[in-house]
Amino acid sequence: MSTAAAAMTVPNRTPAKATQLIKFHASLNVSNLAKSIEFYSALLGEGPVKSYVDYAKFEVDIPPLVLSLKPKRACAGGPLNHLGLRMTSLEDLDAIHKRMKAVGARIGEQNDVKCCYARQTKLWITDPDETLWEVYYFHEDVHDWGEINNKPKLWAAPLKAFGLRGVIRRWWNNSFGPRPTDGMVGEAAPGSNQAAMSPIPADACRTSHS
Repeated sequence: MSTAAAAMTVPNRTPAKATQLIKFHASLNVSNLAKSIEFYSALLGEGPVKSYVDYAKFEVDIPPLVLSLKPKRACAGGPLNHLGLRMTSLEDLDAIHKRMKAVGARIGEQNDVKCCYARQTKLWITDPDETLWEVYYFHEDVHDWGEINNKPKLWAAPLKAFGLRGVIRRWWNNSFGPRPTDGMVGEAAPGSNQAAMSPIPADACRTSHS
């Protein structure tokens, strides 16, 4: 299905056979729901099965994934390192590359790189909230970690996907951002009407970006 599916009428129903397959589920906070739907429609190759002003859901069989998006302030980075898709052919990887370029996503390419005890060809892509995705094709296992001493080759593609401002934001958030022990994050102060006034729920982010 083409990315044009995102613009079609969304059924807002879970497909009849979707629950017959065990699927991985991920839920992401996104600061701009429309932009994120466009991004993930291009990444996954099909549009959402549910799309409301406060929620969107994708039901994908290949890979078996239930992905939900919620309009809520999203930290740059946070505890998540990256998410990924392992493709079964270089042709499938190239198809995703073309779709992501069509929606203007930031992309870094790694051709024939050895890392994590494997030889792979990769795309590093960031979504509109700078969540990092590694989309790759596995060539073969290798017996050492790989090019751990060749930092420019390993880091160039992910850094390109983030861009300079994204790198700075992630570094700042990881260095000075809130931690789970910071207290009752995400809750309004006693007697406060903050939660009732804001259409965006509170979260663990002290600051946000546009």
